[in-house]
Parts: sequence; structure tokens; C-alpha cells
Amino acid sequence: MRKLEKHANSMTVRILLAVVAGILLAVGAVSGIVINRSTDIFLDTYGKSQENVFLQIEEELNNYHENLSKIIDAVDSSWAFRLYFTDQVLHSKMEFQRAYEMDKDLDTAIPTNISDISVMLIGMNGKSYLNREETIILSPEEILKSDVTEKAMEKKEGITYQYAETGFTSTTRNAPVIMATKVLRYRESQKPYAVVYITMKESAMSKFYEYFISEYSQFYMTDECGKIVSTDQKENLGESKDVMNSQDVTVLKKYLPYYNYTICGIIDSRKALGRLYDVPQLWVFCGLIAGGVILITFFSIRQTTKSLSALVQKMGNARNEKYDEHIEVTGSYEVQELTRTYNSMLDDLNRYIDELMNIQKEKRKAEISALQMQINPHYVYNTLASIKWMIYEGEVDKSTRAIDAFISLLRSTIGNMDEYISVESEIENLKNYVLINNNRYGDKIQVEYFVNFGCEEVLIPKMILQPFVENAFFHAFPYERKGRITILVRLLEEKLQIHIVDDGVGMNQKRLLELSQGNTKSEHFTGIGVNNVDDRLKLIYGASYGIDIQSQENRGTTITIEIPAKREK
Repeated sequence: MRKLEKHANSMTVRILLAVVAGILLAVGAVSGIVINRSTDIFLDTYGKSQENVFLQIEEELNNYHENLSKIIDAVDSSWAFRLYFTDQVLHSKMEFQRAYEMDKDLDTAIPTNISDISVMLIGMNGKSYLNREETIILSPEEILKSDVTEKAMEKKEGITYQYAETGFTSTTRNAPVIMATKVLRYRESQKPYAVVYITMKESAMSKFYEYFISEYSQFYMTDECGKIVSTDQKENLGESKDVMNSQDVTVLKKYLPYYNYTICGIIDSRKALGRLYDVPQLWVFCGLIAGGVILITFFSIRQTTKSLSALVQKMGNARNEKYDEHIEVTGSYEVQELTRTYNSMLDDLNRYIDELMNIQKEKRKAEISALQMQINPHYVYNTLASIKWMIYEGEVDKSTRAIDAFISLLRSTIGNMDEYISVESEIENLKNYVLINNNRYGDKIQVEYFVNFGCEEVLIPKMILQPFVENAFFHAFPYERKGRITILVRLLEEKLQIHIVDDGVGMNQKRLLELSQGNTKSEHFTGIGVNNVDDRLKLIYGASYGIDIQSQENRGTTITIEIPAKREK
């Protein structure tokens, strides 16, 4: 994982990523501009062409209307039709002759290019006429009462175009139709005598717009209420639909006043443009270009940075070993300069490390000497005076033990120049110090020692426990207060943990600060402060080691020292 991160963060990879990003941005920007411009051109050109198509559709529908108007005018001006729907009863021979004349007049009126319509007339006299050989499925009375007829009656002039879900004849039964209707009236009285129904199946209307529709374009014809009367989307017939309520579409719209209809063409721009541009092929082409540029760039950069990479690798290996192996000066001028600088830096660094090690050794020696010189003369004088007083009082055994303890304490602190002593020796020094204090001040403070098995031979810096016991003696139990100090030593994995616990008065944060600064009374054995011990431990073992003090007023103080467990000097 680390090796992968190193390669990902290398200069070669970064340059390649920058090149790739630049290529992608350039390709994306150019492609976007080209597509945007060509899209605008396409939509403008295609829109204009479709407008021309719509003009053509409008023209054909208007021509179709004119032809229907001529048919209706021819029927209205035919005396055969008028007499047929005016007379009530005719002789069969006359009936046949009238039908013949009506067929003849209608055939003359219907243009040759119109063959998909049926012309039906229903007279107010109850008679009917149909130009095709089919049957009327409703009676004249039912047809005259239909909604189609009522709407035609409302319009006195002109033709009314209406959509119906079914026609009135056998061939248009259950088939959507569009009917052109007009009421025929007497010129003098304007009284209606017949109604003309020119019926065309809705499916036949597609001939007007079939060259417009495609897989990405649709056509709708709607009436004044928005109902769809003709479309290539047959499932929407007869529905009221807002054909404008769509996204990413181009809508062409024309109003046909003769029909009172609106024709709409909807073009799916996204689909149309998708056919115009093969996006996957475009990306493959751009990817091939980018791949070629990346390969060329990679080999060029690799050749240039090869010597630099070798230098970096050797420098990385030196970090895991010793900083004393010079690197061979090779490569380009820049790499050679870096190598010379690195070799020079190694020499300076090794000199600095040697000097620093010597300084630290001398510093620790000086510190030990300073600690040995910090024994307070007042403490010595007062201790000897106390021993003298015990001899004067005749307490020979007690004074002898005190003199022995004092001699051992001085020998350990002044005579021993070692920086480290065993836990056993440090505990022995504490016992001698406590014995002297108990002889001087009485036995009001009891000290207990608990050293786990295996801890006796562990080495610790000399005199790191005495300052804490000293502070407990003279600050935790004021005014002849009795108490107990407990010293616990144990091994915790590979660490030595020492607890100095007292049940004294404890301290607040202000007093804790004074303690860490070494503000102790002048009559104590030494003037070593808590802060000195903590600094010393960090200097020897590192910043992660040291002391921890927990204290609460009237509940006592706990001092914890944690250092690595070492048994060899």
C-alpha cells in the first residue's frame, strides 16, 4: 500500500495527470464548442426546413378544404339534390332518375385525387343519400339529433370540421373519423332542408403529414378545445393533451382558420442530435488521441527523470539505514548538483549528530553532578544536630541507625557517579531518607513499599523518587497531621510503572504549579523540583514519557512515573 502511494505521488505521475487533465479539458472544450455551434446550425436549418414542411402541410390542407367546399357547393347548387330533399314522395321511376342525376352531379364535383371520402346527406324530409355502396347504420332522425348535427346547425355559414370516435356508415363503424358538415338552406328563407356529412377516416389524414413524422418527431392536430383529432400517436386520439409540456423538444405550430384546428409538430432535439453525433465513437477517437499523447509524454518524462528517480530511491533507502553512505554522482547537471548537495548534507548531519550526542552525554553528567551538589547544607546541619541530641539523650541504638542511614544516603548521592541505579537501590535510599526524617520529626508519617517481583533489578535514573517523597513529607501533612505514603512499583508489559500515593491534604492547581517549579523549603534534602524530574525523564526516554500528577484537596495526591523497563547499564 505504501509503495502504491509513493508511485501515485511521484513527479512522473503528477506530470502525466496534468497532461491528461489538459488533454481532456481541451478535447471537452473543443467538442463542446463544436457540438454547440453545430447544434445551433442544425436546429436553425432543421427548424427552417420543418417550417417549410408545415407551410406545405397547411397549403395541402387548405387545398383539401377548398375541394370539400366545391363538393358541398356543387351539391347545394344541384337541382337534383334540392328537389330530392324537398319533395316528400316520388314515383319509383322518378326516384331512380333523381338518384342517377345526383350521382352524376356528385361525381362531376368530386376531384379525381380525392377518393377516400364518403358524402352523405340527410334531409329534413327524412330522406338520406350516400354516394358509396354501403349502408347507413343510424336512422335519419338519430343522425339529425346527434351532437355532430347540432354543432353544424349552430354555424350558419361555412363548413364545420368535427372529430367523432365512430362514423354513421358501415365502413366507418367504430373507427375514428373527421367529418366536414354543412347545413344546406333555402336562399330565400334560410330554412335548412338537408345536412351534408363528408366523412374521412382519421387514419387517412396521415397522408398530409406522413413525410413529416419520424422516430424523433411527432404530429398532432387539435381542435379549439385542445382535443387531439389526428396524430401519428394513435393512443392519444380524442384526448386533451398539452403537447407543449415537454422538455428538450422543438415545437412547430400552425393555426388553420378554415378548420378551426391547430397543427403541431414536435421534434425531440436530443434524439435528433443523437443521430447527428455518434458520441461513443467521438469518445473513442478522443481516447485514442489522448492515449497516444500520454504514451509519448510518459516515455519522454521517464527518460528525463530516470536518473532523478534513482537518486530518490537511494535517498529513501538511506533513511531506513544509516546516513553515512554517499551516492554516486551521475545523471544530468541538475541531478548531479542535487547528489553533491545531498552528500555534503550527509557529512554535515553526521558531524552534527556526533556533536549533539557528546553534548547530551556531557549534559547528563553535569546534571548528575549538579544533583549531587544540591544537597542542602541546612539539612545536613539539622540532621547532625538531631543525631547529637539523640546521643545526648542516651538513645544510642536510634542514633546509630540514624548515622548509618545518613552515611548510606550521602554515599549513594555524592559518592556514586552512575547515572542509573536499580529500583532496589533507589528504594533503599528512600528508606534511609525516611528513617532520618522520622528520627527528626517523629513517626507521624508511615511509608510503605510494594515492589513486584522482577522489578528489583530494573534500572532507573538516580534520585527520581526522592523529590516526590520529600514533597509529600513537608506539604501533604501539615500541622502534625498523621498520614501514609505508599510506593508501588510494577511492570506493565515492557514498561516500569511507579506510583507514589499519599492520603494528605492534596493541592489545588496553584499549589501544583508551585510544586512543578521547585518552590520547596530551604531545609529540605535537595532543591530538585518536579519539573526537573519530568524534563530529565523526557530528555532520557523521549517526549512520550514523564510524570503524571493527580490531586484533589483533602483527598491526597497520586504521582505516576512511567519509563521503559531496562536491566542493563
